Amino acid sequence: MRDYLLRLTLHATLSAPILLSMVFYIDRLCLLYPAFTINSLTVHRFLITAATVAAKGLSDSFWTNALYSRVGGIGLRELFLLELDLLFRVEWRIVPTPECLSDYYASLVERSEEFEIDDSNELLTEAEDEANDSGADDMDTRDAA
Repeated sequence: MRDYLLRLTLHATLSAPILLSMVFYIDRLCLLYPAFTINSLTVHRFLITAATVAAKGLSDSFWTNALYSRVGGIGLRELFLLELDLLFRVEWRIVPTPECLSDYYASLVERSEEFEIDDSNELLTEAEDEANDSGADDMDTRDAA
């Protein structure tokens, strides 16, 4: 899975806010669907779908579904269907607030002994820029965290 995430990050140019949004989608799905699980048969499809949705929701410039499907190793039609399914399941709430993303960042770093919190707030600034550029509303999505 790590190699797959590295592949997505490299070839689909996923920023930190996009990657954190993918974690947000997992939490949101778990909140809305308590039986939601990811396993070795579904994780790759979920990751490429979440990356596609997050990139479109947070960035003004993103790749086409054709590129995401090639990078992710799934068919274009399947990606379209998975993307639509994810959007409906998360109730089209795909843009977490910058504060929510900062909370995810802090929580993930705290769980790891290898990393430290970056006090420069670059992540928050990057998340705010992407949220402002995408025209996101001020929806508070911390309830899914």
